[in-house]
Amino acid sequence: MTGGIGFSRDSSQSFKDNHKLGKIRQKSEAEGISRDGKNADPKALSEAILHRNMRKSRLKNQSLIILGLVGLTAIILAYLFFD
Repeated sequence: MTGGIGFSRDSSQSFKDNHKLGKIRQKSEAEGISRDGKNADPKALSEAILHRNMRKSRLKNQSLIILGLVGLTAIILAYLFFD
C-alpha cells in the first residue's frame, strides 16, 4: 500500500532532501556539557548521579504502592464475588 500514485516519489524526494540537509548542517558541539566524563564538572556529575538515584528510589516506591493497591483490589474483589 503506497497511499497513492505520487506517494513513493514524494517520499524518496523528501528523503534525498533531508539527507542533503544533514550534510550541509554542521555538527553541533554543545559547550560545557560532557556525556563521556572526560571534561565534565565533578559537581555536575555528582548532582546528576544523586538525581538519578533519587528518581530510581521514587519510582521503586511508586511501583510498590501500585502493586499493593492492585493486590488489595484483587483481594476485595475476590471476597465480594467468591463469598
